[in-house]
Amino acid sequence: MICLEVTERVSNGSASAGNSLLAAATLDPPDNPIRALRFLGPGFILSAAIVGSGELIATTALGAKAGFLLLWVILLSCLVKVAVQLEYGRQAICSGDTTLQAWSKQAGPRFFGVHWSMGAALIFLISACPGGGGILGGAAQVLAFSFPGSRIAVWVVLVIVSLGLLVANGRYRLVEVLACFFNMVLITTILFCDLAVLNTPYAFTFNDLVSGLKFQLPTEGLVLAFAVFGITGLGSGEIIMYPYWCLEKGYAAWTGPRDGSEEWKRRANGWIRVMQLDALLSMVAYTLATCGFYLLGAAVLHRQEVLADGNDLIFQLSSIFTTVLGDWSKAVFMLCAFTALYSTLFSNAAGFARLWTDLLENLRILRTQNGGQRKRSLALFSWVLPMIWGISYLIVQKPLLLVVVMGFANGGFLLVVAYQALVFRYRYTDPEITSSRTYDGALWLSIMAIGFVALRILI
Repeated sequence: MICLEVTERVSNGSASAGNSLLAAATLDPPDNPIRALRFLGPGFILSAAIVGSGELIATTALGAKAGFLLLWVILLSCLVKVAVQLEYGRQAICSGDTTLQAWSKQAGPRFFGVHWSMGAALIFLISACPGGGGILGGAAQVLAFSFPGSRIAVWVVLVIVSLGLLVANGRYRLVEVLACFFNMVLITTILFCDLAVLNTPYAFTFNDLVSGLKFQLPTEGLVLAFAVFGITGLGSGEIIMYPYWCLEKGYAAWTGPRDGSEEWKRRANGWIRVMQLDALLSMVAYTLATCGFYLLGAAVLHRQEVLADGNDLIFQLSSIFTTVLGDWSKAVFMLCAFTALYSTLFSNAAGFARLWTDLLENLRILRTQNGGQRKRSLALFSWVLPMIWGISYLIVQKPLLLVVVMGFANGGFLLVVAYQALVFRYRYTDPEITSSRTYDGALWLSIMAIGFVALRILI
């Protein structure tokens, strides 16, 4: 009950979570992992966003192009970025600041009084918009194929309206509950199909899996592989969104204002452990789903004709179900596909609305210390962003292309995200919040992998 009360207080308060924390009641963290389970949630909102366009469209297409050889890219993409996510979560819990607030407070070049990182964030948020069009267009295709004779444009409008109605109220609890539901439906469906394929001529073997772990990087599918690294697992967008969900869940509020006391240190370390469990369990969820889609693409679609981008893309992808289970399974695929795509749209609409609101405040365009003004801004972006996504799709009508563009945007911006994670760790980490050598090693491994792939995308 306390959990929900604090969540509501933080999520409905001002944009400055630090101000909200001053009035919020502290709460002792759970003393064991079992009790900690009831306080999870932020990571599963990210999982709902992750297990969507990247998995259904880009990951499946990668499997279709490269077979099993690039399975290691999928696993690396899912596993290697978590340490950076944890650093952002820890910073939020200790400071009570959102991502962009924390960046704005750092030393570094400023232009017209605005920290340079706000410019990078603006470029990323603009460049990520076309990718939303690919996801929304895919969801509209699913609905059009589910109801023969209907027009895709009509479904585009209906998806936009549904997103606006669901997301505009800005309540964290609704986002969390729906995200967990989407995760459950999607993972159950895709794993069922992976098991079913083992009883068909398309069955994959242990040797097939091993062949995908040899770190080979064939020329065919190379561009798509780098884009998939940027969009599967944690993209830069999901990483910088994570602190917002941690704050709205209540982790920082329950820790309390940093006063240097032993009690604060104990609460901070305790809630950081809960956040780590949240991130790791959600990683397991989206890794299972991502690998499930890739294996189906490699096992089924790799032996068929090359995927053609356009308004029939989703219909072609449906063969990963119908080939395995028969024509009756098309309904199963449509449920899985729509859940995957709509969960991403829903989570991204909520997350990007918060990022845009926060960015405009840090650019001194908006004043959202007033809770009512923040709510209005979130509601506005909850409608405007889906509209932009819908228009992007109707103009281009190539979902795969739009999603790949978003993958490149995520991959390039990961350089900024990774750099800021190092700044958090070595300049702003509270000396009373300890960090193990294992954690630091994982962080550096994550930074190096992100740096290599991001530079490869940009050069």
